[in-house]
Amino acid sequence: MILESIGIQDFRKLADRLVIDELTPGLNLICGPNEAGKSTIAEAIRIAFLERYKVSGLGGLVPKSRPDGQPTVEVSFDIRGVKHTLKKQFVRKQRCELRIGTQVFTEDEAEEELAKLVGFSRAERGASRPEHAGIPGLLWVRQGQTNDVRDPGGHASGYIREALSKLAGGETSRGDDALINKVQGELFKLLTEKAKKPTGSLAAVEADLSRLQNERDTLEQQLRNFDEDINRLGTLQAEFGEVQRSRPWEALQEKAAAALKRAESFDQMERKHKELAQKLEIAVMEHKALLQQEQLAVELETSAKNDSEALEAALAAAGQAGEAYQRAADCVATAQKANDEANALLETANAAVLANELKRQLEAQRSDISRIEEALGKATEASEVVRELTRQAALTEIDAEKMKTLQAVCDQMVPLQARRDAALTRIEYRLTGTITVDGAPVEGEGVVLLDGQKTIGLPGLGELVIIPGVSDVSELIAALQDLETERGKLLLELGVSSLVDAVERHTRWKSLTAEKTSHAKILDAHAPKGLDALRTELEQARGRLAATQERLQGLPDVSSALPVADAKASFDTARIQLEAARTTLMSASEAKTQTAAGASGIRERLEGSEARLKDPEFVARRQRCQTDLVDKASHISEYKRNLEMSTQQLDIAKLDDPRTEAERYTQSATLMRAEQLARQQKISSLRVQLETLGGTGLGDRLAQTVATIDQAESRRGELRRRADALNLLESVLVEERDAAVAALRKPLTGRIEHYLKRIFPTGEMTVDDGLTPVGLLRGSQFETLDSLSYGTQEQLGFLARLAYADLLQSAGKPTLLLFDDAVVHTDDARRDAIKRALLDAASRHQILVFTCHPSAWNDLGVKQRHLEDLKAASRAAA
Repeated sequence: MILESIGIQDFRKLADRLVIDELTPGLNLICGPNEAGKSTIAEAIRIAFLERYKVSGLGGLVPKSRPDGQPTVEVSFDIRGVKHTLKKQFVRKQRCELRIGTQVFTEDEAEEELAKLVGFSRAERGASRPEHAGIPGLLWVRQGQTNDVRDPGGHASGYIREALSKLAGGETSRGDDALINKVQGELFKLLTEKAKKPTGSLAAVEADLSRLQNERDTLEQQLRNFDEDINRLGTLQAEFGEVQRSRPWEALQEKAAAALKRAESFDQMERKHKELAQKLEIAVMEHKALLQQEQLAVELETSAKNDSEALEAALAAAGQAGEAYQRAADCVATAQKANDEANALLETANAAVLANELKRQLEAQRSDISRIEEALGKATEASEVVRELTRQAALTEIDAEKMKTLQAVCDQMVPLQARRDAALTRIEYRLTGTITVDGAPVEGEGVVLLDGQKTIGLPGLGELVIIPGVSDVSELIAALQDLETERGKLLLELGVSSLVDAVERHTRWKSLTAEKTSHAKILDAHAPKGLDALRTELEQARGRLAATQERLQGLPDVSSALPVADAKASFDTARIQLEAARTTLMSASEAKTQTAAGASGIRERLEGSEARLKDPEFVARRQRCQTDLVDKASHISEYKRNLEMSTQQLDIAKLDDPRTEAERYTQSATLMRAEQLARQQKISSLRVQLETLGGTGLGDRLAQTVATIDQAESRRGELRRRADALNLLESVLVEERDAAVAALRKPLTGRIEHYLKRIFPTGEMTVDDGLTPVGLLRGSQFETLDSLSYGTQEQLGFLARLAYADLLQSAGKPTLLLFDDAVVHTDDARRDAIKRALLDAASRHQILVFTCHPSAWNDLGVKQRHLEDLKAASRAAA
C-alpha cells in the first residue's frame, strides 16, 4: 500500500486546504515545529480510514476559527498497481466514496470494502475503538505511543496469525481453525468465552432452577410460619382474656389520683415556706435601714466633736501662716534690690565684651576689604590677558580636519616616494671629466635617477639613450603627482607652506588655548562670579565696616566694667536668692490662704452639724428609730424559727415526689391499655392472615414446585455434561492450534531479530502465544517490557513494527508505516542504529515520519518536506 497524496480541509488546526502530494514509495519525512499540525495530518489519515463517516461525536474536528467548516479528507493510494481514492466528509454533509480503479463504492459499502483492503474491522455503532484498528492500529503510531506495542499487537493478532499461516502454507480463518470456531461456537452457547460462566440455555436453566429453589424455600418457610402463627394466636387470645378480666390499669389510675392529692398538700407547704422567707427578708432589710439611720446619727455626733477640735488647730495654723508670709515678703524686697544692682553690673560687663568684639570685627573687615581689593586687581589683570590670548588664538587657529587630511596625504606620499626611488634606474658615477645628461653637464661623483628616458652625452664618443625597464614607474609618478596636487591645495587652503608649518601653527594655537585656559582659571579663582560681583562684594564690605564703627561709638563707658564672669556670678547669685525668696513667699501665701480657707470650712461644717443635732424633729426621729430596732430584731428571730421548721417539713416531703409518682402511675396505666389494644389488633390480623393462607393450598403448591425442580436439575445435568465435553474438546483443539502457532512464531522472531541486532547484538525479544512482544532476553537475564526504560521500550516498539510490516507484506497484506515523533527518548548511538533499520525497511515499505526535530533526521539522504512550505504551496495552488 503506497500513499500518493493527502488532501485535508477544515480539519482541526488545518482550516485552509492542505495538499501533500508526490509522496515516495519509501521514506517520507514531514517536518514542522510543535503545534504546526503534524499530528493533525496523522490523525486525519487515521480517521479517514478507521472512523465511520456517519459516527457522531466528531464535532471536535471542526476548526474553531471556522465553525461552519466541513471536515474533509481525501487520500489517493496504490495497492498492487491499482489506484485507489478515498474521500470522506464528516460532521455536516456526511459522505464516503471509495474508487478502486474504475469501480466506485459509496457510503457503508465503501467502508466495508476499505476495511477488507487495509485490514481492520468496523465498529457496529459509535466511534472506532482500539480493538477494531487491526493492522493500521499496529503500524500507524500516534505521538508518544511508540513504546506501546502489546495492545495494538493483540488487536492485530488475528491478521498476523493469518499472515504467518499463509507463509507456512496452512489454511486459517482470521488465525483460528474452522473446527475450533465451530466447537467454540457451540461451547460459547453454554459457557462464556473467558470466565467460562454459564450462558444461553444453560444459564436460563440454572436461572429457572435457582428461581424454583427460591420459590420452594419460600413455600416451606410460609408453611412453617403458618403453624407458628396458629400457636401464637392461641397464646394471644389467652393473654387477652386474662388481662381483660383483671384490668390492672384501673388500680394504677387510683394510685395516680392519691399521688395527686399528696402533691397538692406539698404545694401548700411550699407556698407557706415562700411567704415566711419573704417576710424574713423584708424584716432584715427594714432592720438594716434602721441601723443605717442610727449609724448616721452617731457619725454626725462624732463629726461635730472632731470639727470642734480641728477648728482650734486650724485657727492657730492660720496665725502662724500670716506671720511667715510677712517675713517672706520682706525677704523678697531685699533680694529684688540686690538683683537689680547685679543686673546693672552685668549689662556693663556685656557692653565691654561687645566693644571688644566690634573692635575685632573692624580689624577683620578691614582685612577683608584689602583681600577683595587685591583679588579685584588680579582678576582685572587676568581678564585683560584672557582677552589678548583669545585674539591671538583666533589669528593662529587652523582647521584640524584639513590638517589631518594633509597629514594623511603626506603619509601616503612617503611609501610611494620610496617605491618610486626603488623602481627608478640608478646611475652612480665617478667622473674625471664632464658628461651631459639630457644636455645638463655632470661631473665628479654622484647618482642620477632615471624617472624616464635619459640621453647621456659622452664627449668624443657619442650618446647613450637609457630607458627604465620597470613598467609601473609611470603609474607611481602619476599617483605621486595627484597626491602632490592635493597637498598643494590643502597647504593653500590652510595658508601654510608645508606640513611642518601647519603642525607648528596648530601647536602654537594649542599653546595659546592652554595659556588662555590657565588665565581663565586664575580669573575664575579670584572672581568666580565675575568682576561685577567682586566689585559689589567690595562695596558691601565697606558698608559693613561703617556700620560696625557706628555701633562701637554708640556703646556706654565701660572703663570701670567688671569681668563678665564675675558680673555673671554676682547676677546669678542675686537671681537665685530672689527666686528662692519668691518661692518662699508663694508657699507662705498658699499656706496662709489654705489655713484660712480650712478654718472657715471647718467652722461652717461644725455649725451645720450642731444645728442638725439640736433639731427637735431629728431628735424625735432618732428615738423612734431606736425603738423600731428592738421590735424588728424580735420579729426577725421569730421568722427564722418558723422558717427553719418549714424547711425541715419540706425536706421530708421532697424525699418522695408525689407529682412524679402520679405521672408514673398514669403512664403505666396508659401503656397497659395500649398493650391490650395492640394484643387485640394482632389477634384480628392473625385470624385474617391464617384464613387467607389456609385457602391457598400451600402443601399442594410446595409438592408441585419440588417436582418441577427435579425436572430442571435433570435438564441442567444434561447441559452441564455437554458443556464439559465441548470444553474438553476445545482445550484439545486449542492445544493443537497453539502448537502450530509456536511453529509460526519463528518467522516473526526471525524478522524481529533482523532489526534488533542493530541495537542489541546479543539480545533476543520473546513473543507470547498472542504473537506480541513480552520481554527482552540479554544473555541469561530476562527483563519484561514494563521493567525497561521508557526510551528502550520506545526503541523496541519501533523495531517490532518494522518486523510486523515485513511479515504482513510477505503475506500480501497492505502495509504503510506511520510514526508521529517517534524515538524521541533515544541517544545518538541508538538513533543511528534505528536510522539504518528505518532505511532498510523503507526499501520494502512506504514510511511516513512526522518530526519536530529535523536536525536529528537530516543524514538519511531523504528530502525533508517542511509543513510550512506545504501549506504555502497549497495556498498558492488554491
